[in-house]
Order: sequence, then C-alpha cells, then structure tokens
Amino acid sequence: MSLPLFFALYCLEAGLFFTVVPWTSIWTGNSLLHSSSALAVWADNNFVRGFVSGIGMLHLILGVRELSRVIRARKGSSAP
Repeated sequence: MSLPLFFALYCLEAGLFFTVVPWTSIWTGNSLLHSSSALAVWADNNFVRGFVSGIGMLHLILGVRELSRVIRARKGSSAP
C-alpha cells in the first residue's frame, strides 16, 4: 500500500512545482532555457507557461484522486 501513497505524494509535489514555477523568477532566470534565442522565445511565451502549468494541474488532479483512493482502501481494510 505504500507504493500508491508515494505515487500520490509525487503527483502532488510535481503538480505544485509545475503549476507554480513557470510564473516565478526561477523560470525566467533559468540559464538552460535562455542558452539559445529560440529556446528563450519559447520559454518566455505565455502559452508555454500555461501548458506547463496545465501539466501541473493534471498532476494535482491525479494526485488527489490517487490519495483519496488510498485513503478509501485503508479505511475499507481496517473495517471489522
């Protein structure tokens, strides 16, 4: 039962990261994203930021669903 719990926690953590980071200075100050002018144009594009945040939201939804499934399974297994 611990593997689904770790997966749910991973999804929640990754979702929070991918939802928030594209809109912070960490994203705009990333030297890898700004190493070439083509990447810099894409990195500063709001569509790309929104896409990455959307992936983060999908992770959050998946994490909440998996966490609720784990909680229901634990409650069901502890019932007399």
